[in-house]
Amino acid sequence: MRPEEALYCDYRKDFELTAIERKNFSTQNYIIYKDLKERGLIVKVDEYGLRLFDRQTSTKGQSSAIVISKNYKEEIDFSDIFDELDKGLDRRVQIGIIDSEKDVVYYVTKIMEWPETQRKDGNENVIDDPEIKELSEKGYQVNSGLKFGTHYRVYNYESKHAPWLIHVIKEGMTWLDIARMVRVGHGVNKIIVLAYKQRWLSIEWIKP
Repeated sequence: MRPEEALYCDYRKDFELTAIERKNFSTQNYIIYKDLKERGLIVKVDEYGLRLFDRQTSTKGQSSAIVISKNYKEEIDFSDIFDELDKGLDRRVQIGIIDSEKDVVYYVTKIMEWPETQRKDGNENVIDDPEIKELSEKGYQVNSGLKFGTHYRVYNYESKHAPWLIHVIKEGMTWLDIARMVRVGHGVNKIIVLAYKQRWLSIEWIKP
């Protein structure tokens, strides 16, 4: 029996699936489903992921979040995440990243918008990177983020310390790279923002 078949058999012993849920169920979804259920949360299988209901939330309405499963070794692809975010629904879009021991770490993703601001007197941007041109044009101060292990740190007019760390997503990066970035950002109280194909995505750790 293949490992994924064994996992599915274990699942059938613990939970009941409808025909539609069986069609949309995968090994990765099973791992996250089981983890969330063991935390005492209500989860339903969705065509695009797992619908999660926060504690003391009615299951008759819209779910609190949709959780999209990822393996830490997989190359990064945000297409399914942007598909969900672009729907504009009033629910969180979460990622569950599964490690080699089948433990799961959860993150909340949001579309990052950059309102107009201005640089403080005497400051100028010396970084010439087309990936972050939008920030410079809107008046943000952009400096190297090397000391934080990211590409850039970003200030607006009001900020004394950089609120944001920018990491430009390149081909070949994995979800493990994302976990590293968020860990650093969380430790220094800064928001990690990912630059991906001319779009901006903030990502923060969350405890279900």
